[in-house]
Amino acid sequence: GKVGDTVTLHVNKTWHQTQDYLWLYGRRSPETITIVIRGDVTRINGTRFTDRLNTDVNTGSITISNLTVHDTGVFSAQFFTPDGVLKKAFDLIVYAALSFLDPVSVPHITEAQTDITAKTSIETQSAVSGICSARCWVENSFNVTLSWYGGSEIIMNTSDPDVSNNLTLTLEIQRKNESIYTCRAENPVSNKTAALNSRLWCSAHDITGTLCVCVCVCVCVCVQRNRNSGSM
Repeated sequence: GKVGDTVTLHVNKTWHQTQDYLWLYGRRSPETITIVIRGDVTRINGTRFTDRLNTDVNTGSITISNLTVHDTGVFSAQFFTPDGVLKKAFDLIVYAALSFLDPVSVPHITEAQTDITAKTSIETQSAVSGICSARCWVENSFNVTLSWYGGSEIIMNTSDPDVSNNLTLTLEIQRKNESIYTCRAENPVSNKTAALNSRLWCSAHDITGTLCVCVCVCVCVCVQRNRNSGSM
């Protein structure tokens, strides 16, 4: 449900034939919110639903008006019959109005590793395996999901209720396959994307030239040292 809405929780149509039943609210330590005995409703005062709860003795259902986010939780009905107790539970989730949500931030695509030593090791392995990596991240906020897409097909996604942490997803790309990948950040009111061309990205982050330069420098240094040793 949504904040301000009205919701009705219905039970099995045959259950209301019994005149004795009750409704409870809560998951761990449920509290009784209404009792019906011989068809007469006993309203339980002091609960969050006192003035917003209506019990229909003809159907056994309850209606809650003017929902708030604090009404989220488990509602359970217990009907007492000659054959035993019939039970039914409802898991109600109440969402804040979408107008309270801010537009999602723009996602950013960066290299998958920032530590120089780890980066060199990972890139060397990637060059051998034919895989390069890209990291997409976005500032987290309420109800944000971050996803990688290959064309219109979703590859992976993530979300985190702890909005103090940025959302991050790392994508491994086959160098031999040229494709367009999209990183998409979205919430119920907006979405933002960032695109990546696999050929251009992997070429820009290719370490073959860098490795060659390193090897040449090492060889030159070794040769120079040998010459210096010989002159001594």
